[in-house]
Amino acid sequence: MSHPVDPPLEQSLAEHRIKREALTRDVSLGARRLIIFLTPGLDARTGGILAIFSMKEETVALEQLHRARVILCAVPGDDPAFFKYSWFDNSDYLLDLETVLKSCESLDYLQLHIPDYAVNRLLAWLSTFEKTLLQNIREIHLNVLLFNIDNIRGQNYNQKVRQDVKGLLSFGKATCTTAHEAYTNLTVREEQGVPLHRLGCLWGPEFFPRSSYEEKEPLMIVSRDGHLLKEKVLQRIAQAFPELTIQIIENVHYEDYRKMVHRAKWGLTFGEGLDSYFGDTILSGGVAFAVFNDRYFTPEYASLENVYPSWEVLMDRITTDMQRLDEPVAYNHCCQQAYDLLSANSGGDRFRENLRLFYSDEYTFP
Repeated sequence: MSHPVDPPLEQSLAEHRIKREALTRDVSLGARRLIIFLTPGLDARTGGILAIFSMKEETVALEQLHRARVILCAVPGDDPAFFKYSWFDNSDYLLDLETVLKSCESLDYLQLHIPDYAVNRLLAWLSTFEKTLLQNIREIHLNVLLFNIDNIRGQNYNQKVRQDVKGLLSFGKATCTTAHEAYTNLTVREEQGVPLHRLGCLWGPEFFPRSSYEEKEPLMIVSRDGHLLKEKVLQRIAQAFPELTIQIIENVHYEDYRKMVHRAKWGLTFGEGLDSYFGDTILSGGVAFAVFNDRYFTPEYASLENVYPSWEVLMDRITTDMQRLDEPVAYNHCCQQAYDLLSANSGGDRFRENLRLFYSDEYTFP
């Protein structure tokens, strides 16, 4: 019996190039208004990429409002031979920003959505092409996709340099859209010097079928984030629960991750706290643990029994709490409290309305 095999790499790259060239011609031909979502030009596995894809799709659905063509482009400077993400199901190709703009001969309006970590890189790119690719565009709107407040404040573990959001004003209108309620406030608006709008993500209880305590497996999903205490915490949990499978989410296809979350009894994030490892687990009927981080959690989350005030407290209590919660009544009570909080601040309809307000220039903090 013969088995299908992958095409040679050279053939695959050639096919992707042809597809990208055709898409570039299609989008640029006669384009007057263009909305571009920039996304990492490498096969990085992040929730931010999924959020950008959903924003792009929902923006396409609002075409009658903004009257623009909508595409994805790789962040300038990333791998120019990277065409398509492989770790989740999608049919989108990443185009090349410079090539797209060179192909647009009569562009009146350009809106660029920029991931927060790439603001400074885009500033350098815009400075390089200001007098060539940008000079004939009548209106430019640069929007920062603010998923991680630490990126623009220079506090992130891997991103020490503060991103210069105000610098974007040199090239046109600038705004920020936020993913978390905690940093959607007047302080951040004044700090960044541009209008700030609460957008959120296309995420909420309707996207996650819940499984019951009885359906859950002895499985804990763990974020891949680095942390000084990560090894110690996981060792302590493994010693207390030798039958528990501890799965750090690395190199997992997104659809397989979704199945895993549905089965997992527990979740633990070493990241920002209010992230997908925490939220996805809870919305799927599980219990997830985190340390309270006021840059991402709003104050009401501090009272949850599965959110700890510090890593030292988590180290001291998590195994005892897991033993206590590992029965239906306590488990469901813990999950439901967090589920209700997450549900109140998420959902597809809420996101779509926030997106409509953004394209109508009705910002949360103008």
